[in-house]
Amino acid sequence: MASAAPPAGDAGAVRWRPWDADAFAQARAEGKRVLLSISASWCHWCHVMDEESFAHPEVIRRLNSRFIPVRVDSDQRPDVNSRYNMGGWPTVAILDGDGEVIAGETYLPTGPFLAWLDSAARAEAPQPRRTASAPQAPPPPELDRALVTASSAWVEQAYDHTFGGFGRAPKFPQPWAVELLLRLHARTGESKWRTMATLTLDAMREGELCDLVEGGFFRYAAGDDWSAPHTEKLLEVNAQLLSLYLLAGRMTDEPSYRATAQAIADYLFSTLLIEGRTGAGPAAWFAGSQTADGDYYALSQEERLEADPPPIDRTLYVDRNAMAASALLAAGGTLRTPDCREAGLTLLESLWANCRTRDGDMAHHSIDGRAGWHMTGAYLADQAWLLAALLDAGDTAGRDPWIDRAEHLASVLESRWWDDRSGGFWDRPVEPGPGDPSARGVIGQRSEHAGLLRVQLKPLADNAAAAIGFTRLARQTGKGRYRLVAERTLQMLVPLIGIYKQHAAPVGVALERWLEPDPVSR
Repeated sequence: MASAAPPAGDAGAVRWRPWDADAFAQARAEGKRVLLSISASWCHWCHVMDEESFAHPEVIRRLNSRFIPVRVDSDQRPDVNSRYNMGGWPTVAILDGDGEVIAGETYLPTGPFLAWLDSAARAEAPQPRRTASAPQAPPPPELDRALVTASSAWVEQAYDHTFGGFGRAPKFPQPWAVELLLRLHARTGESKWRTMATLTLDAMREGELCDLVEGGFFRYAAGDDWSAPHTEKLLEVNAQLLSLYLLAGRMTDEPSYRATAQAIADYLFSTLLIEGRTGAGPAAWFAGSQTADGDYYALSQEERLEADPPPIDRTLYVDRNAMAASALLAAGGTLRTPDCREAGLTLLESLWANCRTRDGDMAHHSIDGRAGWHMTGAYLADQAWLLAALLDAGDTAGRDPWIDRAEHLASVLESRWWDDRSGGFWDRPVEPGPGDPSARGVIGQRSEHAGLLRVQLKPLADNAAAAIGFTRLARQTGKGRYRLVAERTLQMLVPLIGIYKQHAAPVGVALERWLEPDPVSR
């Protein structure tokens, strides 16, 4: 199992372990607790904590002598991150030998970090978990327009009428919410939906969130007015925004949105495109991210020519590259650029050839290292977004072989990821529980399955993406079972609308696409 990249500076003196059974077995045998560090290659404050707190001699001494230090890259292990992240990056958490949380924080300077380690070391271990019997499930809800209205109402309530976007600072793009507004305007003709969408799109592209020199968007801004961006650039963010601005360009016929989409595509090709070799031969893919560097992005265009750009993470992430493939296929039509279309198809061929596991699903990522390529993990996001990209290729380049591949992937999702009891898809393939080969939602005692990883989750956005994929596949093939899978997934999701509020916009989009044919294709 791959661990995070070695930290900068003296933080490498901490004897970091990957997340695996051996680390937790050693913690139990030695009566120690696990110090879990969740970081990301693009994260500015992760680098600061590496260079300061984790590089301090007393921190190094305490971690190596009193704890079992475990480090996880959140991009490479989204399952660990989704269960243990304490609200941001970096995350530090103290776990017992069974992986249960004792204490957790985000960034801590050296002094507070040492004090926190002392207090966490004295804290009582959590009580063992008891498995409660599941309550009787309510009858599945009827899927109708009222649910779309409920989802859009939360988006409207969170809308910032002054600067666009949703909620207060920090401001994130939230492309699902904008897509929901665009689709509502296309169906209803109500001007308020278009106004909310276009103000947000204009504010993002005209403000500091967009890098006007080299193209691409930063992950988020610290100010309500999209100012003071945190300067990491993620492939996921830029691929989703490329699709969003293309959709907006088609629906509003506004040339500036096409121009913004072109600038994002140019950034992907100029900065994130990697050409290399895999076990199957030559390949091209997009890097997962470009590291934050506020000093670099404060330079003028001329000054940047003389400076080294922030480094990129060369890891191939299947879900993010599938998003990019979909966006490029859409760009090929909307921008009338055959090169984008061909790049999208080539990328999909590369993913299909290089990133499938022996079980038929898609690995999460492949690491391009000196020792060669290896694939690790498999998560719902990879399956759902590749399904979408295969369907986009079928729309763009004809059914063969894309729809056959989409049906193959759908069959894998149904057999290895589907919860037949309650509907929806787990975030990782289901395995039999201990002593119960029929157990669903609880995974076996494999090496990395400690603590909170023993229980499966159903991620909202990834399930919404899967529901959209099955809805589209039903229309492509005329097979009713795909529509039923989409329906049951949505019935699992709709009770979450009131809990996630505007962040449940993916459910609103999936419902809108399930209830009637798309007014504008993605």
